[in-house]
Amino acid sequence: MEIIWTRLANNTFTEIFENLDFRWTKKEMKEFRNLTDSMLENIKNEKISHSIIIKRLEIRKAVLHRNVSLYYKIDRENNKIYVLTFFNNRMNPRTLQKLLN
Repeated sequence: MEIIWTRLANNTFTEIFENLDFRWTKKEMKEFRNLTDSMLENIKNEKISHSIIIKRLEIRKAVLHRNVSLYYKIDRENNKIYVLTFFNNRMNPRTLQKLLN
């Protein structure tokens, strides 16, 4: 399967990563990036599956870190995984709803 990052996913990942730069060490930031890459690789290779949280859109949620979740959608027909957004779990859930709808 091919992994496709949406513009929103790129923006939210960058935003979260830049925010971490103020709070985490370079080592922790590298571990977070590796964790993200590993999670996407496991999703791609179907080694891991996450629950669908929005049924009508078939959006899935993967918790990368206690404070960050990844939202994605699998398009089996076209053999693609769409990374939709990254979300800081401490933010207002209504913000997430606006991003995903």
